[in-house]
Amino acid sequence: MRTVLITGAAGGLGVSLVKEYLSRGYKVFGADIGKRPETDKLLAEAGGNYSFFETDEADTSSVQKLADKVAAETDSLDILINAAGILRPESENVLEDFDVDGSRKLFDVNALGPLRVVKACIALLRRGEEKLLINISSEAGSMTTHADYVNRYDYCMSKAALNIQSVILQRYVKPEGIRVLLFNPGWMHTPMGGPKAPIDPADSARGIADLAKSLREKPFSDTIASGMFWDYNGNERAW
Repeated sequence: MRTVLITGAAGGLGVSLVKEYLSRGYKVFGADIGKRPETDKLLAEAGGNYSFFETDEADTSSVQKLADKVAAETDSLDILINAAGILRPESENVLEDFDVDGSRKLFDVNALGPLRVVKACIALLRRGEEKLLINISSEAGSMTTHADYVNRYDYCMSKAALNIQSVILQRYVKPEGIRVLLFNPGWMHTPMGGPKAPIDPADSARGIADLAKSLREKPFSDTIASGMFWDYNGNERAW
């Protein structure tokens, strides 16, 4: 059975990705800071095809425990999806009211968290057949096509850091046939995106899974960053 590890799996886009990959016949491993009611419902419905582990991505030892628990159930991962991310209410503040020091936790989760997970799980991914590493980014992290924010310093900067991290990782793991992809999931009506957002996270999850499958079959570009960053609906985005 094919396998996928999804972080941020308890809510938002993450739980939609869990449902999407369960529907495609994968054994899914989910990780998040804690459970939500829908987590227990999915565990009951999916039976042995879904395992969930409480994990703090800002804590290296917690991430290593996650990797050890996944390794106890499988000897390989086909896909690793870093979907965990946070946005502080204070991120909306303009410069004069922005709490710079308060941004550290956001960076620890959004930028360093995915790197912790990849480092802890890379051996499992190397033994997988599909060899896909997917990082959920945002238009906010694009240097050339981001929205015209005058706030959200920490969130935009953390996603830009995730983008360059992904480019470096792709350069490192390309000889082993591992493909690294970045996705902008769009403005989704989730707890982070709010009720006015136009995109259903289930549609975004489906688009990401479809596009990841098709991109996996394409040859690597000679330019590492080319063909890495995509909108969920198939438009390539400049990182």
